[in-house]
Amino acid sequence: MNRSALTKLEALRSDFQSVVGRPFDHFYCPILFKDEKTRLCRGHVVTVGFVGADRSWTIQRADVDSFFGSFFESEFLAIQERGKHELFDIIKNPKLSRLLRPKILVDGREVEYYIPEGTVPSSHSEVTLHQEDQPTARLAFKLHPSEILSSQQAKWEIGYAKDLRLPALVTLLRSAHLTLFELLGYRYALSASGHFMGNDVLGKFFRENVGRAKGDVLSAAKEHFPEFMNLVRPVLKAPANITGTSADKLMYLCTATPHAWAFLLFVRAGRDMHAVLVPVLEDAEGAARFASFLKNSAPRFEVKLAKFGGDQWEVSKDSAMFSWPAANFN
Repeated sequence: MNRSALTKLEALRSDFQSVVGRPFDHFYCPILFKDEKTRLCRGHVVTVGFVGADRSWTIQRADVDSFFGSFFESEFLAIQERGKHELFDIIKNPKLSRLLRPKILVDGREVEYYIPEGTVPSSHSEVTLHQEDQPTARLAFKLHPSEILSSQQAKWEIGYAKDLRLPALVTLLRSAHLTLFELLGYRYALSASGHFMGNDVLGKFFRENVGRAKGDVLSAAKEHFPEFMNLVRPVLKAPANITGTSADKLMYLCTATPHAWAFLLFVRAGRDMHAVLVPVLEDAEGAARFASFLKNSAPRFEVKLAKFGGDQWEVSKDSAMFSWPAANFN
């Protein structure tokens, strides 16, 4: 690790000692709740691939960072391509094609294709794409030329649709957890709230699925993460003074109980803003309120704007109502 990473690690070691009474030996992971010798890395709080993303980072285990990055964060990045490209451009651009995966259907049956770099095998069929004022592009179908001829009267369709709900959900939950870890350190990570987000939401899934094939990981994610879908929503109109909690340290505290029952954080992903709820499990009433919300989210709830100033909270005396629309993950 470089000097800045070593400095950050030592600051976390000191913070851990202030909470637990002893330092960790290597790094106490706020997702796996383990202190063991393993490769560490700079883990960005917000997916760094987003244009204009906040560059805040913290120490993370490289295996955990790579796991969530490759399976979920890399997929979520596709959201910033929405409405930016013509279909013709996507098909002929290998990077965009891999990211957005447009499909070609013949009478409803998907046909595999690729952009050839050399001679196309005789068992495949090459076509040339044309569009006004655009260079032509080669495309090869994994169909025998005779199949192409017999399909001339068939219904050919081309387009793309990408369901980003699952990669968005996983990525945003992890970003919220890392944001609070970066702001509050082990006071948060070792609390009941940090254990819920780190272990129950993220750590358990990692332990059960690390090393598995991508298809198996995604199938498992469809079983594990929808339980937490009520914790994340897109923000249709973000407050003007909020740029993302990791950058401006602003969030809302969900009130209406003796103590706040949840943090409401903001995560900016490119031009889009998302809200994520993280529980505050300090008392039985707040925990019960959060458990009820997890199963059946309220359409509106009371909040107060708050900012963590490094060693203390600044909380507005005024409350407001925050709307939380219903969602369907099916």
